[in-house]
Amino acid sequence: MTLTSGAEPSPEMFERWDSLGLVRKPGIRGWFRRHPWWMSAVVVGIYLLWSLWVFPAAAIDMSHGWGWLLFGHLVIAAALFFRHIRPIAVLVLVVVFETAMLFYYPWQGAQMVGLSFAAYAVGYRYGLRWGLLMAVPGTALAYSTLLTAPRWIEDHGPSIWMRLYAFPEEVSEYWVLMMMAIMMTAAVVFATGLGTAVRRGHNHEREILEWAQKSHELAQLGERNRIAREMHDVVAHSLSVMISLADGARVVAKKDPERATEVIGEVSSTGRSALADMRRLLGVLRKGEDVEDARRPITESLDELYENFRQAGLPLRVEHTGPPLPENAAFGLTVHRIIQESLTNVLRYAQNIRRVEVSIEHQPGTSEAELENLKAQGFSEKEQAALGLSGAAQVIITITDDGVATGSGTRRESVGSGLGIQGMQERASFYNGSVYAGPGKHHGWMVRAVLEPPQEKALTGKGTE
Repeated sequence: MTLTSGAEPSPEMFERWDSLGLVRKPGIRGWFRRHPWWMSAVVVGIYLLWSLWVFPAAAIDMSHGWGWLLFGHLVIAAALFFRHIRPIAVLVLVVVFETAMLFYYPWQGAQMVGLSFAAYAVGYRYGLRWGLLMAVPGTALAYSTLLTAPRWIEDHGPSIWMRLYAFPEEVSEYWVLMMMAIMMTAAVVFATGLGTAVRRGHNHEREILEWAQKSHELAQLGERNRIAREMHDVVAHSLSVMISLADGARVVAKKDPERATEVIGEVSSTGRSALADMRRLLGVLRKGEDVEDARRPITESLDELYENFRQAGLPLRVEHTGPPLPENAAFGLTVHRIIQESLTNVLRYAQNIRRVEVSIEHQPGTSEAELENLKAQGFSEKEQAALGLSGAAQVIITITDDGVATGSGTRRESVGSGLGIQGMQERASFYNGSVYAGPGKHHGWMVRAVLEPPQEKALTGKGTE
């Protein structure tokens, strides 16, 4: 939902504050913001009370014709009730009636209140520039009628206002009217500025609400992607292994029934393992914990992963060079998922495979002390790079196969969703890494992931298997 800038806040807006767990303004102010019509009723009430307070003096000064003044006050009060819907129309109507009433009776004590309320609404809806552009000329037009005040004084005599406020006799009534006009014009300008300030505050709250909505939606999207990625990793791997085993069992069923029975048992075991992984995954997601906390050490999980794929029929060869991998659950899960997804794709799509190789190369980085020592010996940065002694540590994971290339037209048609490669890229990005997935240089398919491992205690590694 897009919130219109400057619009009066709707009840739906405040409901969204609660739905997003945000704090709304408490007390009377917040209640009136949620119920603008009641605020309009209060404005009308204030205007009518002010009018009633000053109306007796007008009735005394105008022994005949005061009914027109009463009619004008009632019209302005009714217009102010709709000021938050049509602020400019209300301001124009108030200016017209105030102009007529000031011309008829210059000693209007309520004109400041009516014009100020209308100017506030215009400033709130359209901002300071348009508010002043509309309110100030209208106010000047209304008070220009005071130029006729001397004639009114000649016709009706001194106003009771002068006696009520005990003005000295030497003070001119016309001077008093001019001072009232200046004060009331200042009040209208202040009301316009106040409306603009409140508008900015409300717009800021709207921006916070929109930001919270977008953040909430992005968080939901991220959580959905996270669940989809983890579900894909578990389901796609396990189902691919089960399908491959089932195909193998069908082939050997007639020739070697005992072997077929063993393969069927492996299918059942893989299915149970997948079900356990799924339950563990869903349990972790329900608790809001990290999936990494539910994983085993990287060496143990990789050993089991390799064995599962060997049982599924992949001629797998694994090589690990360099120091052991860091003892970090999150990094270990990333390595595990990248290898799992790559081997799953080999199992699903490749044909005529004779060899599948997994290579994990851990290249340690150069410490700051070593870099300083190289600089002291006169080695430039290019020379350091040529010697392989510069830059951060890297873990390079390469999975290759010698199956039929996709371009030959004989490789099985891909039925993947694309979540696997995208998931690998997202995981690698957390470690300033990158993933390449595509045809090998000479044959088959290759996945190459380059990661920067966290600097933690290392695990015991394995050599060539």
